[in-house]
Amino acid sequence: MIKKFKLLIILFLLTSINTANARDTGPATEYKMTIHKLELCATGSTIGVMGGNWNCIDSVDVSGGSAGTAIDIGSDAIGIGEAAATLGDFGKAKTGVTYTHIITTLSREIQITGGTTDCSTAGDGTLAANINAGSAGNGASAPASTTAVSSKLFVPEMANQDAKLRSVSDVAGSNPQINGTIIAAHEFFQTIGSIGTFTLNPGQIPTVTMAFGTQNAVAAKVQGDCANSSDQMQAAAPTAILTLQGQ
Repeated sequence: MIKKFKLLIILFLLTSINTANARDTGPATEYKMTIHKLELCATGSTIGVMGGNWNCIDSVDVSGGSAGTAIDIGSDAIGIGEAAATLGDFGKAKTGVTYTHIITTLSREIQITGGTTDCSTAGDGTLAANINAGSAGNGASAPASTTAVSSKLFVPEMANQDAKLRSVSDVAGSNPQINGTIIAAHEFFQTIGSIGTFTLNPGQIPTVTMAFGTQNAVAAKVQGDCANSSDQMQAAAPTAILTLQGQ
């Protein structure tokens, strides 16, 4: 039996971002990201409200496979919806315990080649990238007619954007920020999502894979400024489907 959980694994670009912070997005042919940790939370766990805190009950680390290794999910590397990697080992879960949420810990730094309607990637950004600030920390941009350059782009600093994400200071999840906040000093961030219910049955360890889409995974802060080669480029969110096979 196969279960598929539709998850937005990287939840930092959502409709809750207001028009003052709006970014234009486009496809990424290269999108090398690093997922460091997958953690399951048991029944009773909650996400909480904006500015609050997550409550992960009876957590268990189910990282495995390619966790901790940069994987390229861009359209030149894999087809849309194809499995990119085996990332988790749900056999590490406790038998008979029902889990309802998954926490994913990722690096804010992502290697991206791509562009939007008017822009293409042209150079690296920094941890100082900010969803609200002009060009501070953003990657270099060039007109869309220019060949895109592979660039280190970052999930931008932000506050009060979505309760399902927060930044942390290391891969262990230390010093978590309140819901909806990513600070520039942190190199890592986490997302939380619902997986319905999952209970590990004896002798039925599932294979865990993730498939991605990067049609809107690179962002330009201000489209019109790309003609002037301003620093406008930031990482945006891929879509993801987590699949459990063998349950």
